[in-house]
Amino acid sequence: MNLKDLEYFQRLVKEKSFTKVAQAFHVSQPTVTYAVKRLEKELDTDLIFRDQSHRSLVITKSGMILSKHISTILNELSVAIREIDHLKKQTLEFGLPPIIGNYYFPKLSAFLFKNNLMEHVNLIDGGSKDLYVLLKRGKIDMALLGSTEPIRDPELYSELLVKKNFSIVVSPDHPLAQRKSVSFNELENEAFVLLNEHYVHPIAFQKFSQQAHFEPNIIYQSNNLTILKGMIKERVGIGFLVDLAIGPEDHLICIPIKDQPQPDFLISLVQRDSALESHSRDQMCQLIREFTDIEHPSS
Repeated sequence: MNLKDLEYFQRLVKEKSFTKVAQAFHVSQPTVTYAVKRLEKELDTDLIFRDQSHRSLVITKSGMILSKHISTILNELSVAIREIDHLKKQTLEFGLPPIIGNYYFPKLSAFLFKNNLMEHVNLIDGGSKDLYVLLKRGKIDMALLGSTEPIRDPELYSELLVKKNFSIVVSPDHPLAQRKSVSFNELENEAFVLLNEHYVHPIAFQKFSQQAHFEPNIIYQSNNLTILKGMIKERVGIGFLVDLAIGPEDHLICIPIKDQPQPDFLISLVQRDSALESHSRDQMCQLIREFTDIEHPSS
């Protein structure tokens, strides 16, 4: 079975036009026609038929079944090509969400340079949810991801490294700033500025709200952590962040949340389970584990 025939047919399912498929692949229309006929002969079934009354092309049930499996085949082939390319180049496409990256990477980079690994690492920035999708598609090799639940996926290998807490974040001159802790239901009249759906924070925030039995007043959401910190500092609203997102240089106050039980912010090292092992990958994993043990000896 010819791979190009499968590609032509998959595009035909989308376009419903031999002419458009031919134009997309820069081939003649008969080339596409013969490709479909070859597939029908090999599978001994009709994949398409022409509805003359409506002058349209219809994909048969057999054709739709084939199309579904072609999607899987082409996706897996694309993943394999990328993994082989990374293996040849000895490069690691390494995903780091901004919060975890800002906390981990400045110190972790010293380990990488010391072990001559930095030149083999290509950093990919994005929220944990976005990086998870890239891992699933094979576009990155590994990532440090944040989540509120352990990551369980048959296509991925996940190793829990650290558990951290979520906190309420306020300006130093906010009335709550002197509090040692706060119950979430005390915040019903507060305005919140939050990270958006590209991050795991909204999931944890929703769990706290449901436990407290009120709908919080969310006035702004963004994927830009710097903007949110500035808004919190100016008292536009209060924040909800994992505590490692705030450093001394931010001049903001993190207040622990009393509510129990409460979701943890889990940091996991996640890789594609089917990815080929490499010396660089093994070294990178070991360095991350060693770094974690030094930074969080009780984790």
